[in-house]
Amino acid sequence: YLRVETGLALGSIFAVGTTGGLIISLASQEIAKGVANGVEMAAADRFYVGDNVHFGDGTKGFIEHMGFLRTKIRKYDSSVVDIPNAQLGGQRIINISRTHVCRILTELRFEYEDVPKIPDALEAVKEEIIAACPRLIREGKPFRAMISGFERGYVEATVNCSFELQPSGEEFWANREQMFLAIDRGVRKSGIRYAKPVYYLKHDS
Repeated sequence: YLRVETGLALGSIFAVGTTGGLIISLASQEIAKGVANGVEMAAADRFYVGDNVHFGDGTKGFIEHMGFLRTKIRKYDSSVVDIPNAQLGGQRIINISRTHVCRILTELRFEYEDVPKIPDALEAVKEEIIAACPRLIREGKPFRAMISGFERGYVEATVNCSFELQPSGEEFWANREQMFLAIDRGVRKSGIRYAKPVYYLKHDS
């Protein structure tokens, strides 16, 4: 009887030891992976504390702390996320803080009756943007205002501009507003009208 009980006890201990060893082994692998990713990120010079970054999984914000195992990111809504480096390793990263050129593209809609006037209106739009936005890049990057499509109910025009600005922050948003106001001034000077929104209802027969 004693021998049987002892055998069961030893078997249980062996089973627990094996499972515990497996758990420790898996945990060690995760730790090693996290450390490796932390070292890699530091060595690769991809970002530093304070940088504004966008990760491939959709996480966006400012790097608040970098450790060997975890990285803290303060999101734009001021919440802080603590992400294991094992999850960050290998992700596509856009470091906004190291990006010094941004592009703003917007679409305009006009009435078909104004088609002959649209090219002159778009030239006026470009002149207004040049006057209002000193950080505009006029050489080496697209600077266009052109008719881009004839759609159902309206004529589409696209304005495409690049600026010597980071694509975030107060200066970016202020410049973006000035660009839109400049577009509107150019359109109004030309005397043409924006197309009114048109909605089409589909009836099932």
